[in-house]
Amino acid sequence: MKKLLLPFMLFALVFAAACSNNGETNTSNENATNSGETEETTTSETDVKSALLDFQMNLISTVNKNDSPIYAFESAKVAEEKPSDEELAKMKSEAEDAAMQVAEDVRGVEVPAELETYQSDIETALEDLAKSYETRAANLSDEAEAAYEESDAQFASFEEKMGTIYKDAGLTAPSFAADLVD
Repeated sequence: MKKLLLPFMLFALVFAAACSNNGETNTSNENATNSGETEETTTSETDVKSALLDFQMNLISTVNKNDSPIYAFESAKVAEEKPSDEELAKMKSEAEDAAMQVAEDVRGVEVPAELETYQSDIETALEDLAKSYETRAANLSDEAEAAYEESDAQFASFEEKMGTIYKDAGLTAPSFAADLVD
């Protein structure tokens, strides 16, 4: 008797699950038919979120590809064993070039078609990011604890604008500062 009870219970469970899935499928089909665009909207929202996250990774990669000399220069200024003045001057020149290259690369980043709704906002944010690097290049200081207020304000504007886009798309606003610093 116990041997028959287990298969019978398993069969009943599978039958009940199949019946409930069938009911959900019919309800889903009716809802999709009634609304006409429910599934398409969900797919579109998923595509936008996915495209936005891919865009973020691409942007981070684009910036990090050339920004190392900037952070090497900043680190060298505060190192216990500072490089010679000539080495520091060379590092500063490399940092300026790198910042200008990053600005150029950022301006070359293309906004994916899935983000067409946000294209203008993204381009405005990217321009703030590019200007941030240009301002940094123009104002690199030999001072150990130099403040780059204008550059930092432009970067904060970029992050704020991108954060708004992420929130509007139903995502958490990222911290680009954490990802863009080597």
